[in-house]
Amino acid sequence: MMLCHLNQQTRFCPPGFCPSTGLSTPSHSLPIIPRMSLLAEGILKTHWDQSVPVNVARIARAMSVVVAPGETGDACAILEITPQRTRRVTIASSDSFMRQRYGVAHAIGHVALHHLRPGMRHAIHVSESYHVDYEQRIEREANDFALRLLVPSEVLKFSVLQQHIHSAQELAHLFEVAPILIKQRLADLDLALPQRLACQVTPDLRWQD
Repeated sequence: MMLCHLNQQTRFCPPGFCPSTGLSTPSHSLPIIPRMSLLAEGILKTHWDQSVPVNVARIARAMSVVVAPGETGDACAILEITPQRTRRVTIASSDSFMRQRYGVAHAIGHVALHHLRPGMRHAIHVSESYHVDYEQRIEREANDFALRLLVPSEVLKFSVLQQHIHSAQELAHLFEVAPILIKQRLADLDLALPQRLACQVTPDLRWQD
């Protein structure tokens, strides 16, 4: 398994993986996991080029989702499906690129999960700390999908266990997401970052010759 740097992106190459066939793990060995996970993995298998940060703009285009910056009010993004079934995502022009990436991934989740019907419009509200309205099922599902799309499980595991990247900030930079989203994915996968050892000095000894 290796990570190869290519054009400022990192290509993920697990052993036995073939981009044309998808994940190397046989389906019969997979545990029972949420449908969001299976759906996100399926979309990654079909549209992902195995590089990180995940190119959500390319995935959106492959899924015929039109993305453009614009005015969204207090929303992070607005998803609209026209009566003609055109899928449009407007991302807040004033948001950081990182938040825009999340907004697009979240909107793709709504599309993939068929949360909206033609003629519907949905505003995606996300707090500054990336909290969504967990009382709404569709928001929980789209958020879970977005995290799995932006931070693929196998790449995160490899980065922590094999590449020994033990900083949430470093991982956030690698995946181009907020550190809080990295922490959520680590919790999802039951991965813990090693604590850095601190060199403790007894105060009384600091001033002795």
